[in-house]
Amino acid sequence: MDNSTAAALIDDFHALIPGLPHAPRDEVFRRLRHELPVFRSEKIGVWVAARYQDVIAVTTQDELFQPPQAGLGSPAYGRTFLRMNGREHSKKIGIVGREMRSARALRERLDGIVLRLASERATSLPFGQPIDLREQYTAWIPLYTITELMALPDAPRFRDWYGTVVAGSTSSIANPGAREGALRARAEVAEFLEPIILERKRNPGNDLLSDLATAEMDGEPIPHDEIVSNLIFLLAAGVETTERVLTSTLRHLVMHPAEWDWLRANYRDPEKLSAFCAEALRYFPPLTMLVREAMQDTELGGQAIKAGDKIVAIEVSGNFDDAHFPNAAKFDHDRFAGASERQYMPGGDILTFGKGTHHCVGSRLGQLEMMHAFTQLLNRVGRIEAAGELPVGVGFFLHSPPSLPVILHPIAAAG
Repeated sequence: MDNSTAAALIDDFHALIPGLPHAPRDEVFRRLRHELPVFRSEKIGVWVAARYQDVIAVTTQDELFQPPQAGLGSPAYGRTFLRMNGREHSKKIGIVGREMRSARALRERLDGIVLRLASERATSLPFGQPIDLREQYTAWIPLYTITELMALPDAPRFRDWYGTVVAGSTSSIANPGAREGALRARAEVAEFLEPIILERKRNPGNDLLSDLATAEMDGEPIPHDEIVSNLIFLLAAGVETTERVLTSTLRHLVMHPAEWDWLRANYRDPEKLSAFCAEALRYFPPLTMLVREAMQDTELGGQAIKAGDKIVAIEVSGNFDDAHFPNAAKFDHDRFAGASERQYMPGGDILTFGKGTHHCVGSRLGQLEMMHAFTQLLNRVGRIEAAGELPVGVGFFLHSPPSLPVILHPIAAAG
């Protein structure tokens, strides 16, 4: 590719940064994968990787690439599991893992909690009148789930906080101004959590917050600020992502009635529903990109990367790479049929949960939330009608429709 053509394609990439509706993301990412898979963006000061194989390299080679520790693109939560490695990471993430991804926790506790919360939200939805399904349904299932796991009061207060914190973390690479707002929100959440953490240290209960508040590392308690940081991280990452993918997928179902009909006919089959959710996560990743920092001089996609350079790995582009996912532009509910469980684990094909050491600790919880959210909605709703024009996805690092205005019709009136 000559310099002028490459420069024009990089400009097309930069035009996506505002995250405007109807931006030609798919076409630009497709061209990048084929024509300029790894390039330097001077505008945002990072390398960019668009191919599946390069995203895999950036997210699995821990000795070469790590989440950034400071500055733009680094998490605004404080010191969390994302900034830990080796034995410290394994031991401390294990505290959360016991509650969020172990088979016993999933079977004995989480499944019942998510089922109850999804059922309550679905039952509260009115028929025959316009509602915002994101505001009244998809936003609340993951929020109430994570706050119940932590036994936190006043769950609605976290709604604005977590969105602001997430927007000022990875997204700050492209929007530096969001960083200040994220740090303010983090301070507000920390102040809210302070007395609750101190009380759980004195009187621990059977909840995730108590586990973190009373845990030790080599005989020493986990530092207070680290407990705060990890709680904020779990609240933010655990809610924002599931809310967005559910909203995007439900919009897809409204826009494609045949897909809704297929799901209605098959949602009681756990494997088919799990495979459908895995494909939704591939096709509609809520967090579209990850940021990593080079730990040493290295090479990526034929480009020389220097120690300290930051790399934006475009997960959504990797998820649409035909070299790994045949006919990737098609939403295929059978793509992972018979092997869906693997997609929620570190060895899965989809990039949505990250890869390697920092694979999302809440991936199995996200699977439960999605499956119960769809199941409980389908138990009551026969048809979903768009209430006017449905908003399209917006956002650069975080992507989904801002709302989902629909009219629900009961099963009895589906015909």
